[in-house]
Amino acid sequence: MHIYSFAGGPIDALCYLVADERSGEAIIIDAPGDIAGEVLERARVLGVRVTAIVATHGHFDHILDLAELKARTGAPVAVHRADAAMLERPSTEPFPLPIEIPAVIPDRLLAEGDTVTIGAVAFKVLWTPGHTPGSICLHSEAERVLFTGDTLFAGGWGRTDLPGGSVDDLERSLRRLGGLPADTRVFPGHGPATTIGRESWLPTQGLEPE
Repeated sequence: MHIYSFAGGPIDALCYLVADERSGEAIIIDAPGDIAGEVLERARVLGVRVTAIVATHGHFDHILDLAELKARTGAPVAVHRADAAMLERPSTEPFPLPIEIPAVIPDRLLAEGDTVTIGAVAFKVLWTPGHTPGSICLHSEAERVLFTGDTLFAGGWGRTDLPGGSVDDLERSLRRLGGLPADTRVFPGHGPATTIGRESWLPTQGLEPE
């Protein structure tokens, strides 16, 4: 399994192409703006077929290219049910940005404990609300890999002062992630990768919106 990252959109959100060359399958995690062509070219070079597109949450900066990726791959789009409406009726609110975002009807509504697979690798859906009501992480225990969206960053966490955000929910979510093995590699929705062990503040850090 190989992981490729692509930054795009107005605030450099990250898209991940997770490819399993043995099975010829791949998944895409999040879809910021202006990355579709580059991501699909990488998939073509690798010789893999995109079998699913997962949105870690519904904020605009993570779904700008979602409709294009779905149209060009034919892959189903998956998101937690609590954030599904944000894909169906996308908006940049509360930010008055002159951006039009195509609506996407999710093909799969995710819930805690569901799995997303590529080849022999299974990612478990961890429901981690706080940044949004439907924020999720994707965790492979076998590969020691965690995709966190905007729940956890290197040295920080996602803001909770946007509609649907909750400090209490995010604190519980971060405490849960802090209990994962220290060598778990973390791939966040913005910024550099990290590990759970490197984020030693996780179990006890008091939380205020960034």
